[in-house]
Amino acid sequence: MDLGLKGKRALVVAASKGLGRAVAEALAREGADVVVSSSNKQRCGHAADEIASATGGTCYGCEADMFAPQTMEPLVVRAQDLIGPIDILVINHVGPALGLAQAIDFEVLDAHYRMMVASPLRLIAKVLPSMRGRRWGRILSVGGVSMVHALPNKVMDNIFRPALVNYTKALANEVSADGVTANMILPGTFMTERVQDSTDKNAQLWGISIEEAMRQRLQGIPAGRFGNLTEFGAVAAFICSEQASYISGSIVRVDGGQTKTIL
Repeated sequence: MDLGLKGKRALVVAASKGLGRAVAEALAREGADVVVSSSNKQRCGHAADEIASATGGTCYGCEADMFAPQTMEPLVVRAQDLIGPIDILVINHVGPALGLAQAIDFEVLDAHYRMMVASPLRLIAKVLPSMRGRRWGRILSVGGVSMVHALPNKVMDNIFRPALVNYTKALANEVSADGVTANMILPGTFMTERVQDSTDKNAQLWGISIEEAMRQRLQGIPAGRFGNLTEFGAVAAFICSEQASYISGSIVRVDGGQTKTIL
């Protein structure tokens, strides 16, 4: 299937590794020109070079820190200087800090508001006018299971992910008639650094071995395995495609059946 992405211009945030990189690579394979960002200039530059080499596509790296919302507008400007007006914005960020609801660190809370709410909204505000003017755009945010139900030891996820879900739905209601879609993608468990780190910390919290914590995590996945990053990237690329123009204001799950709720 031709996804209609050849020549489209994509900015994928926090994409030097993990889920973000999987999306950037999938878009590049479909012929999109891609800019990947990371808080580390060397890391995002290296990722961009590897993606371009692997796909034969155009990919550039741009440094930007999601914890610093004031850097988001300049990031979009730099990306547009490299590839032109942004057609596809994929919002991602590092895994939020772990912690219990009863023991919030308010400095961490403020920092995560900047990363998980303020920066995404500033990115969207910067790219949206030109998308609406061209009557074509895709805004896709990477979320997590806490978008639909609270998770243990993940208070920052539980606070801020639902905020972006509701904003995304409100935005979709306003701009879908202009040819711009806004969606969330909900990943299950993929073997990333974030999964390894959270499993280690859960093992400490529950007083069990890392192996047992990982076994329990695997038990909760009906598919019986962790996800492959290429599977995640492929679904994200489809949501950003021409064919997905009637998907807007939705949460699309890529989780092997892991999420317990049906809605």
